[in-house]
Amino acid sequence: MTSQGHVVIEPRKAVCIPLSQQSEIGIVPPDTWKNADLCKRPLSWYWTSPFAGKYLVISSTPLDRFGFIRPIFLKNAAFRPPRLPDRVDLIRLASHPSYLKVKPVEWDNLDAEDPAHQARWLKVMGIRGKTYRELFLTHCANHANFIEPEYFVREGEAIVPYSIAKTREVCSACLEFFNIIGREYKKKLVVPCPGAAIFAGLPVNKYIEVDNMF
Repeated sequence: MTSQGHVVIEPRKAVCIPLSQQSEIGIVPPDTWKNADLCKRPLSWYWTSPFAGKYLVISSTPLDRFGFIRPIFLKNAAFRPPRLPDRVDLIRLASHPSYLKVKPVEWDNLDAEDPAHQARWLKVMGIRGKTYRELFLTHCANHANFIEPEYFVREGEAIVPYSIAKTREVCSACLEFFNIIGREYKKKLVVPCPGAAIFAGLPVNKYIEVDNMF
């Protein structure tokens, strides 16, 4: 890629950095999924997926010119969710056996994180009257909805699951962007998480269509 004049970055701070409009091509090595401090616990999903140990290539130009097959296309979508869950629905989603079966042990280990850090995160996100564990319920339910969708739209006969909360209430959207979660569906509609908004400048509360080239 570099021999053809392309600018290639290799992020070490966050796996979503190459999604920035300022990035032409990014190659995310496996270690970045382990060393990203802010997202280390959520990115444990990568290590239990079929992509564990593999390199992620993100490009603003078509990758087929480099010999890659079955890429994932991301583009902005003018989408508004027809319905969203209440707390009872969130609990049900997070209790799906399909979700409980595949979630990594590290994902649930909130005790490994500094409570002060969690409190600062809630403050930065402008979330009041809710503990981090209560917010985590939404994180879990959102991922669960891409594993066994209850909240989705249809394109013909195809199910298109979508994010069930706004940016400040979802976590690790990269897992849906890069097919760690929800790879069984040809399309997904994903709201960027706070990390993707901070590190990659993705639009807050706006859906992005994830199209898998099956």
